[in-house]
Amino acid sequence: MQTHEEALTEFIDRSRDLLDAESPEDLPPPTGPYDRTAVPVPSALMLTSDLIRRYAHAIGEDNPLYTDPAHGERSWLGSQIAPGPALIHVRYPGDHGAQRPQGYPVANFLSGVAWEFYDVLRPGTRFTSSKTPRELVVTRGRQGKAISHHSETFYWDNTGALLGKAYGRLIHMSVEQMGATRVMPVERLRERLFYDREPHRYSAAEITRLRAALDGQRWRGAERLYWEDVREGDALPDLVQPPYSTRDELTYQAIDHGLLSAFDGSRLVRAFGPAYRRGVASPDFARTHPVTGWPYSPWDEHEDRFLSPYRCEPLPFDFGIQRAQMPIRLLTNWAGDFAFVHRMYTSMRKPVFYGDAVCYRGRVIRKYVAEKTTAAGRTARYAAVAVEITGLNQRDEVHCLGYGTVLLPSKAFGDLTLPIPHPERPDYVPFDVHRSAGWF
Repeated sequence: MQTHEEALTEFIDRSRDLLDAESPEDLPPPTGPYDRTAVPVPSALMLTSDLIRRYAHAIGEDNPLYTDPAHGERSWLGSQIAPGPALIHVRYPGDHGAQRPQGYPVANFLSGVAWEFYDVLRPGTRFTSSKTPRELVVTRGRQGKAISHHSETFYWDNTGALLGKAYGRLIHMSVEQMGATRVMPVERLRERLFYDREPHRYSAAEITRLRAALDGQRWRGAERLYWEDVREGDALPDLVQPPYSTRDELTYQAIDHGLLSAFDGSRLVRAFGPAYRRGVASPDFARTHPVTGWPYSPWDEHEDRFLSPYRCEPLPFDFGIQRAQMPIRLLTNWAGDFAFVHRMYTSMRKPVFYGDAVCYRGRVIRKYVAEKTTAAGRTARYAAVAVEITGLNQRDEVHCLGYGTVLLPSKAFGDLTLPIPHPERPDYVPFDVHRSAGWF
C-alpha cells in the first residue's frame, strides 16, 4: 500500500509526463455524433439565443446585448452576443493532471485564468478546442506542498476561426489526512481546514449599503466611451454581487450539464441512481456523508456544507471558474457596447464562501495604442486601456486580483473592427508573463 508521499510523487511524475500533449479532459459525451479521438476536440455545445441568456444570468449579467436578441440585432454588432468567458462551457481551461480510480491525495482549486479574445460569440456557433498542459511547478509553503499546473486552451468556431485562448492555473494542495487516495476518512474531516469561517451575519447598515450598491448599478450600453476621454487613474464604477447562495452555484453546472464526459471518458452523471453507481465504480467520486453516514454521497464539496471539509473548506464555496468570468461585467458595464474586452486575467486569492457578497473594483493603469498583426502581415491599430481589477468581500478581504485590456472606440481611429488580427496559432504565453500587468 502506498504512503501519502509515494502517492504524491506518483501524481507529480505522471502529470509531468502529460505536459505538452492534448488533454484527455472535457471530451464530448460518449453518446452522440462526435469523433472523440479528433484534435481539435469537437464540443457538444452550440450557442443559442436562450443558452446565451441563461449563461449571462449565471454570471449575474443582465445587459440586453446578451439577454435580448432584438436589442442585439439593433446594435452595431448586428446580433445578440455572449460574453467571451462563455467559452469555458466549450472546454474547461484548467487541467487536473494524472487520474486514477482512487484519486490522488490533493485538494485542487482553480487559481487563475487569463483570456485573450479575438471576436464576439454569436448564436448558432459550434466549437472545437485544444487543451494542453504546459507547466508544472512544485513549491512548499505555509499550507504544505503545492503543485501549480498551467494549461493553454484554444477555441475555434465551426468555420475554423480562432475566437480566443485561455491560460488556466490549477493548484493541487497536498492533504496528509487523505492518505494515498483522493478521499479522506470521515473521522478525519475538519482536522485540517484552510480557513476558519462561519456564514456572515449582515447588520441592518450592511444590508442598506449593499442594497443601495446593487440598485445603483448601470451599464453604459450604446453610449460610446472614447479612448481620448479616459485618463490613467480613472476609477471604474464598482460591480457588486449579492451574498453567494447555493442557487448561484448550481447555475454554473446547469449550463453544460450533459455536454461533457467524465474524467475517464464515460458519461458524466451527477444525480440519483446514476450518481450512486458512478460512486460505486469509482471511489474518487464517493464521499461518506458525515451526518447520514451514507458512503456513496456525490462529489458535492462546493455545494454541501457537510461535504466541503473533504476539500479542507469550512463552508460551501464558489467555483473559481465561475468567479473568473464575472469581472468582465466590471469592464463592459463601464466601457459600453462599442468596446471589446481583448484580455482579462483573474487570480483567485481565497474562496468566496456561502453568504459572502463580492465587490469588483477597477482602475485604469495605462493607455496605449496596440498594434495587432495577422499571420499574413496585415496590421491594425487599436486604442487600448489596461485596467487593474480587485475583488473584495463584505469584510474588505481580497478574494481575487487581476487585469483587463479593453479596446475602445477612438476619435482618431474610429470604431473597432473585428476580429482582432492575430497569428494563425498564437504562441504560448508563460504564466509569469500573462499574470503580470505588462501583458495588458
